[in-house]
Amino acid sequence: MGASGPARADACGRQEKQRITARGASQSTITVTVFRALCATTSVALGAIYMFAAGAPRFYIAVNAAALAVGVTAASLMRRLPVRNQTFAGACTVAIGLVLLATAVFGIHIDGASRWVRVAGIAFQPSLILLPPAIVHFARDRGWLSSIGLAIAALALGLQPDRAMAGVLAIALAALWLHRREAPVVVALAAAVCGFVATLLSVDLVAPIPFVERVVESAFKFHVLTGLAIAAGLAAMLAPATLGLRTGTVNREVPSVFGATWLAVIAFAIIGNYPTPLVGYGSSAILGYCLSAAIGHSRDRTT
Repeated sequence: MGASGPARADACGRQEKQRITARGASQSTITVTVFRALCATTSVALGAIYMFAAGAPRFYIAVNAAALAVGVTAASLMRRLPVRNQTFAGACTVAIGLVLLATAVFGIHIDGASRWVRVAGIAFQPSLILLPPAIVHFARDRGWLSSIGLAIAALALGLQPDRAMAGVLAIALAALWLHRREAPVVVALAAAVCGFVATLLSVDLVAPIPFVERVVESAFKFHVLTGLAIAAGLAAMLAPATLGLRTGTVNREVPSVFGATWLAVIAFAIIGNYPTPLVGYGSSAILGYCLSAAIGHSRDRTT
């Protein structure tokens, strides 16, 4: 009986320590979530400054602002409602692959490519919205169902064809393979490489649209300061990945894949006629960035 008092005190101390640790983890998650939202907001704002100065339609700025609000809200909800079941998460990735496949068949056809769908008069690119979060989620939970879903997505990108997003998928999975050389990763990577090679066999004839593609080039042509603003906006997109790599001690593959994904999107936008994310007009990349950022720092892993 004499030992019950110290034992009870010790148990209470452990419980209090666990509560403090959980509170600290929750505050850390909120801080990182706010930081990622600020990075997205900074990129969109710097792009808006350029578009306003260069005489872009005000509609472009309004659409980007609305997409940012929706994306940040959706990211906050995803953080609070994590998916714990790996089978369900894998099924969602398969569904994403099927959506991209349907886009290749039934989407809007422009100059031999079928990458878009139109909703309420606005054209969306499903691959920019859905593929980045699917890739980042696969970096967290590398199940066979998710691997199959990404393989279907690779097939769809080859059929659309979408050289940029096919390349993004291959580059991101290669970055993941450097960290996790597991069978599902190898299969998904092989499919992604095949999809990218398929896009190289076709000629990409889609012409650039002002303020959507070639934004870095056009911003510097307009004024060096607007060019620097666009460059700063693109750099801000990669800041969460840099922070994750500097502060993370485990699961470093997640920020690595997040950074590789968006660095590849930026690179293809600079070298080809592909949408420039966040700083250019386009709600798809804004939504995809916010969703992938939310998944990249989810506190809960699927099981």
